[in-house]
Amino acid sequence: MKVRQYCYFAVKSEVVSAAEVGAWLGMDADAVLVMGSKSAERRIPRCHSWKIIERDAGCSADGIGDQIQRLVERLSPVRDRLIELTARDEVSSVLQVVRYFGDPDGVSGAPDGSSPEQAGQWSRPFGWHLSMAVLEFLSATGTELDVDEYDFSDDSDG
Repeated sequence: MKVRQYCYFAVKSEVVSAAEVGAWLGMDADAVLVMGSKSAERRIPRCHSWKIIERDAGCSADGIGDQIQRLVERLSPVRDRLIELTARDEVSSVLQVVRYFGDPDGVSGAPDGSSPEQAGQWSRPFGWHLSMAVLEFLSATGTELDVDEYDFSDDSDG
């Protein structure tokens, strides 16, 4: 089965804008959302969001754990500022993991019957882990982990 996956780190707030987050951290976002910019009457998005994203196509072959590690490494220079920022009641942070199983544009793991040596040469799209450094970063910054997984495979046989 093929898997496409990516992750992002977001700082969210209904009060603090993404521009203010970037200025506070001294780091540009890869993407921002402005509260209410898509629908003012329904307030969509529901909050401002400042994001750093690991979405590089080659990263899917590395595994989501490797993507998360790179994301945390990118954020390490602003770690202390993040700790100060996320200590505020009106600010939260999340590490979002998104995985699409059965996606034809995804990457495959080792074929069935592969020896351990052969399997080591293939991508690792299924299992993943978080290093102690990543867990410490998430804990120190008060960051929640949110994992969304979607099945694109054909389930018409029952």
